[in-house]
Amino acid sequence: MLPRLPGAVQERADQRAEAAVKAFTRIGTPPRPTFPLALASVTVAVLAMHGDLVAKYSLEAFWVGIVTTAALAIAVGRIVASIAAPRSRMIAALALPTVGGAMVGVIVQAIVLLAIRDEGGAMAVKDLGGLVDSTEPVSWLAAGLVLGALPALIVSAFLMLCARALRSLVGSDAAEGFNVVFAGGAGILAALGMVFVEPWELPPLLGVCALASVSMLVSFLVDGARLRFLEEVWAGAATGGDNHVRTAYEVVPADRFMHDPSLAPIVTKAGAVSVLVRVDRRVGSYRAAAAEPIALLADTELATTLPLRRRRAATVAVVAAMATSGALSVLTQPALSTALGAEAVTGVVASARGLLVD
Repeated sequence: MLPRLPGAVQERADQRAEAAVKAFTRIGTPPRPTFPLALASVTVAVLAMHGDLVAKYSLEAFWVGIVTTAALAIAVGRIVASIAAPRSRMIAALALPTVGGAMVGVIVQAIVLLAIRDEGGAMAVKDLGGLVDSTEPVSWLAAGLVLGALPALIVSAFLMLCARALRSLVGSDAAEGFNVVFAGGAGILAALGMVFVEPWELPPLLGVCALASVSMLVSFLVDGARLRFLEEVWAGAATGGDNHVRTAYEVVPADRFMHDPSLAPIVTKAGAVSVLVRVDRRVGSYRAAAAEPIALLADTELATTLPLRRRRAATVAVVAAMATSGALSVLTQPALSTALGAEAVTGVVASARGLLVD
């Protein structure tokens, strides 16, 4: 007879195992591009307005542009995610950000024009390389269509890449894989942008980096929990007949369930050679003879978990890149360095040197 755990302990073990299966083998809706799209859109908007000196003439226009861009990005992301047809989705990914960017450009130009007039400046402010100036309101506002639409093409390219990626993501870990690539990419872009912008233009980029970092942390923790679950599954499989006593799951060849359309890889890039099945652990249960397929696995523990380990390493690299770029932005901006305080910076450097010496 197989050994049995005390009732309460066994019940808690069953609940934990069931929760892990529901969390790590579920196949729900595909990842939504809304969050990484908002991060990328805000970053591109900051860099575009920096190049156009918007904040120099009106901080209000700068912040209205940021908030409007974020709101439009959320709306566009939801619309694109709701479109099922791949061709229509790609068209929407190209057109909607461009139209939205043009709208934001006109709004920003209008606020800048009002700010210039309120200051009573008689000197014309030129834009688009001198093609338009603030003394001609119609052409000035029309220039906003170009100034907003051109940067939005970068966002469109980003969204089209997201749309293409969504077509190939079929595993239970699709959300984490999508998040690391696209939210992490937007975070790195924002971190690099911090090196070039003015100190008063930093807050939106700092916000993007912070949100991207939190997103990376969530993916890192979820992948870590998925790794532990898979290690328990394979540890149970290695013990032969006793494995279902420990985890209630076994690994069997995929050909036993090759015609089951509901199965998907628990790790997208790990392959689909084996199947994780549920086995009833209760002695004498009529279900003990049946095995319920849960998800697809690779043929070994190493092959199954290696993509997760690589993604966790990539997550750490993304966060490190954002931190490095943030530190570099402090060094390259004298005003920011002064605001932080030379004494504080000196103290941090001295502490770091002390740790290295120790």
